[in-house]
Amino acid sequence: PIVLAVRYKFLSHVEVEGDLEEVHEGSSQNIGTGGLMLRARVPDPAWLQHLLTRTMYVGVNILLPNQGEALKALCRVAWASAMEEGNHIVFGLSFQEITQESRDMITQYIIRSQMPA
Repeated sequence: PIVLAVRYKFLSHVEVEGDLEEVHEGSSQNIGTGGLMLRARVPDPAWLQHLLTRTMYVGVNILLPNQGEALKALCRVAWASAMEEGNHIVFGLSFQEITQESRDMITQYIIRSQMPA
C-alpha cells in the first residue's frame, strides 16, 4: 500500500455530458508496475458504465516523491467499488500506455519504500 497524489482526467470515445477537460485530484491506495488503485471522484455517475465498458479511459499523472516530473499513463478501469458519498469510487486501473522508463521508476520507488529506514 502506497499513498500518492494523483491528478487524473477522463478521456472518452463517446459523447458524454459533463466537462472532460477538467483535471481532478485523487490518491492512490497502492501502485505497481501494472497499474494502481485510485480513490477518485466521478463527475457524473453515468460515466461509470462507460469506464467499465472501456469507451472511457483515465489519463493519470503520478508524482513520485523526489521526482521532478510526473509519470504519465493512460489507464483502463479493471474494476470499481460501489459509489460512495460525493461520487467517490475506488478504481482498479490497469496501465494501457506507459513508458518503460516510467515502469522502471515505479519499480525503483516501490523497492525503496519497502526498505527499512
